[in-house]
Amino acid sequence: VDLNTGLVQEQISEMKRRAGKGQHSFRQGTEPILTLPVGFRQGTEPLNSGPKTQSVACEGEVINGKCYEFNPTKLAFKDAQAMCRAHVPNADLASVTSDDLHSRLVVLVTKGGMRSPVLTWLGGVVKNQQALWVDGSEWKYSDWMPGHPNVQTDKPACVEMFKIDQSRWTASDCEVKRASICSYQITG
Repeated sequence: VDLNTGLVQEQISEMKRRAGKGQHSFRQGTEPILTLPVGFRQGTEPLNSGPKTQSVACEGEVINGKCYEFNPTKLAFKDAQAMCRAHVPNADLASVTSDDLHSRLVVLVTKGGMRSPVLTWLGGVVKNQQALWVDGSEWKYSDWMPGHPNVQTDKPACVEMFKIDQSRWTASDCEVKRASICSYQITG
């Protein structure tokens, strides 16, 4: 290109100009030359790719080999569960299987809620007076507020943790929006 007129004097492709004849390397700008392997296709997985493990740093608290993360975003129960899975594919809303775990989650919610009361979804569902955890954990511990669960319909109710001086559980309409706690197994 003639710098005075802007007209092309000799047409040379960018690739030839940068890499030269006979070279099979790709060079962009002033970056070091990157030699691409034969068969490389950008944006595709290698053909021999096996199962992948996802490494995610726990941003909450690790308790008994599981990561528990408080999510202050208020969502309906099913949306909170979907948010857990979007963050980590094997995550669920948290099941609470012991008094010790419950106490530690109360602290997590209190810190995450900026020390104010926060209604928070746990991973429990109550239907026809039967309770289950969405992650399949055995229901062997509970801390219901007096009179709860009080589910008088066939419609499922979802378990929330209520934090005011002490933490107790209630069963509420799954469509109301609450903060939540996600949990997932830490792989190591």
